[in-house]
Amino acid sequence: MAEEETTLEDLKKQIGTEGPPVVLEIEKGMIRRFVHAVDDPNPLWRDEEYARKTKYGGIIAPPYMLCALMFLAEPTDPKAPQGFMGPLLLNMTFPKNITGIVDGGGEWECYKPLKVGDVITARTRLTNIFERKGKLGKMYFYQTETNFTNQRKEKVGKGTGTLILYG
Repeated sequence: MAEEETTLEDLKKQIGTEGPPVVLEIEKGMIRRFVHAVDDPNPLWRDEEYARKTKYGGIIAPPYMLCALMFLAEPTDPKAPQGFMGPLLLNMTFPKNITGIVDGGGEWECYKPLKVGDVITARTRLTNIFERKGKLGKMYFYQTETNFTNQRKEKVGKGTGTLILYG
């Protein structure tokens, strides 16, 4: 007997599913390596003496480092893929016969600076699934929203993204 194709309606039942939290501590070395890699000379994230005299009272991470957290975070489940979306994806149902996955892009909002010593918790939720016809067949769009909070339960940022599955 042939395996039944998963319908779009079946896939959509997953909307609202939230993965377990992923936690990451912001370390001075992490910030230093990141700004070195992107060659950002801003003294606010490089010069301790300069940063101490600002309203932040010390080195902070550049706002766009929030995007990099998707690759740095280590899920607590060793079977989950790396990054803050990994635990959510581990338990998702995907269409059969998928031959590729493409990053469909994302948007980021930063509300508070990431400071050395902050413990950031990321929670990712599936917000939508839809399909379109493409050159290679059906394409499925999985849209997510990730909210980032610090150890004081303050919302420090939000990321929305799209994964495109095709085949």
